[in-house]
Amino acid sequence: MKAILATSVIVMSAPAFAGDVATSYFGDVHPGFFNGTGVSNGSFTVGTDVGHNVEVGLRAKVRWDSNNQPQNQFNYNSATNTYTMQAGNPDPAGLPAWKQEMARWNFEFSINTDVQGSTSKVLSDFTYQLEMYQVNADGTMIGDALTWDPINGADPRNGIVGYDHSFGDNTFDDDSVALVAGSEMDYQGLISSKNVVQQSWNYSFFDGLSGTALENWNASDLGTYIIRLTMFDAMSGDAVATSQITVNVVPLPTAAFAGLGLMAGLAGVRTIRRR
Repeated sequence: MKAILATSVIVMSAPAFAGDVATSYFGDVHPGFFNGTGVSNGSFTVGTDVGHNVEVGLRAKVRWDSNNQPQNQFNYNSATNTYTMQAGNPDPAGLPAWKQEMARWNFEFSINTDVQGSTSKVLSDFTYQLEMYQVNADGTMIGDALTWDPINGADPRNGIVGYDHSFGDNTFDDDSVALVAGSEMDYQGLISSKNVVQQSWNYSFFDGLSGTALENWNASDLGTYIIRLTMFDAMSGDAVATSQITVNVVPLPTAAFAGLGLMAGLAGVRTIRRR
């Protein structure tokens, strides 16, 4: 299976792995989550491959609470293996226009290409495929996904290779100061020398891309979001690890989640500072 680096129709099936060594679990990513200040680890849906010594993690997180603050709150329901988030936008008071259009939740990813520090594999030794789906509240599914390589591929928003990802290695932990590229040359140097990359994105960042699945996306839309991140060996093209999460967006205030038993998956709740 080869990585698909453009927007296309994707069949929702499990990738074929090279060897029966792929596993998944719910919990921490390694060596920690350092994308942002005061952001806790945990509540990730993690795909690993022992044979290739790699790890891919995804999670959803509350980006804006009722006080317009980000939280280490993930609303994961282990019984249904879903994350549940509030529909709509943050309170616009005091926010610039672009933040007023954001969804109240983010999704976050972490990739580690050398979990045990035994292979010296770096990020550029692999290719990646991120798939962003939306399923409407009536159960109908958008026919394609916004699909691209978020590490090596051109950003579908501007065509530029190089992002504001957070880079590190196995010495980094939750309190480490992440490395961020200052130029495309810096970026290429980081993916060629580092084995950990992390990011936190909002669906609103990709809204309005003509001809894509998210062209008419709206933060108030109820429904289900399916996000999948797969990594492939750059030489063979074989899929070596994948993570997939389901995010249910519902018209409930944040406080109501507790009554639904969805708070059990929280990894602590405290106000944090982020970009």
